[in-house]
Amino acid sequence: MMMDAVAQISQADAAKAGTLANLKDFVHTEVLFDDPMTKFTALLGRFKGREDAAVLLLSRKPFDKANLGELVGEGLTLAPDFVNDIYSKYVGRPPPEHSAITVDLIYPATEKHVNKYRQQRRSMVRETPEMYEHIVLPYIQSIPPARLQWVYNVLEKKKEVERLIFEDPDPELGFMLHPDFKWDQKQVDQLYCLAIVHRRDVSCLRALDDTHLPMLENVRDKGCKAIHDKYGVPPASLRVFVHYHPSYWHFHVHFVHAAMPAPGAAAGKAILLDDVIDNIKLFGRDYWRQRTLTYQLGEADDLWQLLGAAAGADPA
Repeated sequence: MMMDAVAQISQADAAKAGTLANLKDFVHTEVLFDDPMTKFTALLGRFKGREDAAVLLLSRKPFDKANLGELVGEGLTLAPDFVNDIYSKYVGRPPPEHSAITVDLIYPATEKHVNKYRQQRRSMVRETPEMYEHIVLPYIQSIPPARLQWVYNVLEKKKEVERLIFEDPDPELGFMLHPDFKWDQKQVDQLYCLAIVHRRDVSCLRALDDTHLPMLENVRDKGCKAIHDKYGVPPASLRVFVHYHPSYWHFHVHFVHAAMPAPGAAAGKAILLDDVIDNIKLFGRDYWRQRTLTYQLGEADDLWQLLGAAAGADPA
């Protein structure tokens, strides 16, 4: 019994350290989200012997185009499903090296993490400047610094150093560019990179004014160049955008291949960085602070409880 307890505790600790070899002690309690089209599933659970919540994200890796000939020619075994005239369907079983899945673990997970991945009704919110000043900004300021510790670990090169693509170390204009975890760095037409600025006083789009234009242009220009130099993807093949609301409140920029159907690049979430820059230049330094912004918000998000009520909607 004592050895079992030690094993259970050690696997939970391994989850925190990122050294898990398997998930034998993960007990799932709820399917938060399942999308059969994208082959993505989010599970809520815990590790045996621990009460902390864990969120497990499972997704199929994309096909490796370079090895598709090998897969189809030799490795794929087929079991017939049905035949109708010229149309037939089979269940294909690829060899192990072609059937890998991506496993992302958030542990310990907060209620905000759980709500982010739980399937939920989504609503469009029209956030006025007054709603930002009196509701959203105080919310941002109330977030404990520990919530952003993982970002600071990256910026201080305590974590993910081996994934660094490019860095401009300038404390005012600089940023770090890494591949996003959504991308396996194999197929450039699925490229997804993230630039995190070094400045810690810019939380989001609303915080930007004309004094930030050199930083924004630096991120855009050097980020595009670094991606072109390393992966051969020209700037014309990139969508460069920011999110509002962002998933975390430290300013960052998304670089996504134009051929990549990224859900986060849709209207109601993404705003092109070129538009962010041009609107400040054309309409004045406080443009983004003075605009009414419309975006999608899940009704399990804690901000919905505040913003939905302010907009006259039923937050329940």
